[in-house]
Amino acid sequence: MALSNVPKIVNTRELDNKRWFVRALLLSAVLTILFAKVYLTVYVIDMGVGIYSILTSFVLFNILFISYFKYKDPYLKVFDKKIPESEKPLVSIVVPVKNEEADITTCIQSCINQTYKKKEIIVIDDGSTDKTGSILDEIKNDNPSTNLRIVHLKESVGKKKAIEAASKIAKGEIYAFMDSDCDMAHDATEKAVQLFYSDKQLGALTGHGRVKNRHAGGFRDHFLEKLQDVYADGACRAQKGMESVFSSVTCCAGSLSFYRRDAIQDFIPQWARDRFLGMEFKFATDRRMTAHVLSTRPPLLSYSSTHQSQTAMPIVGSEGYTSKSMLSNDSESVESNSDGKEEVNGYWKVLYSQNIRVNIGVPPTLDSLVKQQVRWRKSFIRSLFAAGGIFWKRPFYVALLYYLQTSMKFIRPYIVATTVVFMPLMGDYITPIVWFAGVLFTGMIYAVDFRLRNPGDRNWLYRPFFTLLSTYVYTWLLIYAAITIKKTGWR
Repeated sequence: MALSNVPKIVNTRELDNKRWFVRALLLSAVLTILFAKVYLTVYVIDMGVGIYSILTSFVLFNILFISYFKYKDPYLKVFDKKIPESEKPLVSIVVPVKNEEADITTCIQSCINQTYKKKEIIVIDDGSTDKTGSILDEIKNDNPSTNLRIVHLKESVGKKKAIEAASKIAKGEIYAFMDSDCDMAHDATEKAVQLFYSDKQLGALTGHGRVKNRHAGGFRDHFLEKLQDVYADGACRAQKGMESVFSSVTCCAGSLSFYRRDAIQDFIPQWARDRFLGMEFKFATDRRMTAHVLSTRPPLLSYSSTHQSQTAMPIVGSEGYTSKSMLSNDSESVESNSDGKEEVNGYWKVLYSQNIRVNIGVPPTLDSLVKQQVRWRKSFIRSLFAAGGIFWKRPFYVALLYYLQTSMKFIRPYIVATTVVFMPLMGDYITPIVWFAGVLFTGMIYAVDFRLRNPGDRNWLYRPFFTLLSTYVYTWLLIYAAITIKKTGWR
């Protein structure tokens, strides 16, 4: 029996021919600018800034080219596959929450309204001091027939330990982790199950996020939220789309991501008590979990019996332990799954699906946005010691782009300071102008890309503003995050 709400007809074309032609023009423009930067670097502008600018265009071209021509939503390959009723897996939807009285009803209701019926919903109230706890109890009372469990913690233990508490009582073969200020599309779980059922080597899956207030008010209303929306859309479709081509998405977003139980269950206690620089590290929730999945191999599967359940075996030594792969003694071997597809050197796959949708809550003020970005950068720094030590074992080209992008993040403060301060003081105005023009060009490329995929959505106008914010403000937050990395806290 097929999943009850899987559509019989799905649009497998992302764009029509006209928009595909514009995409080709975008790539041509990026390539042209790339060659122009080479010329300017050799004959006109500062060599160091020029080389960095060349690498920026090189990375941009690769992200767009691969995500345009290689990425195909994995859900489109499996949407019409039938799952016998007896083989449908239980999904445990886990929502850690603290002081979210304004959003928690919408969040939990989206879990209850999922078209996939074989699910349990576990909400961990992490010591909320507002009305969140009483609202959760009301939702529970209003939905007596729903498999909904509310756990109230007397004291706040943090997001990771709240998830750990849920994992101790969860029974699902698949976990769905969602932030409490988000709400998922009614068919998100159903689509995720289709993917996990169809590919036994899929360890983690992330969806496509859009900001809740993205269309509220006029141009200046909810300005920061609209900036974040157009960025989130592009980061998902371009960056995660590119990484998904290689089954190597580097960060499964906390807004909504799905994990196979076998891929993370034994790691959750260590993840919840992660230590870094001699102290408990409360950040690195999403990237650190994703890095674990990327760095481990699936259990040995008997393809004549795909429901054999064993524990995934970690192989990296950076966490203080090592173990032998259950798939092969050769760490570079290529395995095949039950569909005959090649695997990623025997490791778990980590994918992104554009069809799995979630509305996300984002910081509405500059102060809260900066605090969030600092937390994310601390997470990024911590994850370098996990993903950085294993990513070279993923497919070569995505590993190359990963290490290149990572290195550029640490060089960027020097480039920005040089073009904004030092070069004008030394009388060089051409290099800063060329650099600034390149920043705006990148913003406009992503803006046009957004508009092609979201016709009629005027948020594309915000993308250049976000690029300026990212370049001239976010750049410095990495340094601040590194200096203050020992200051931790969920909020």
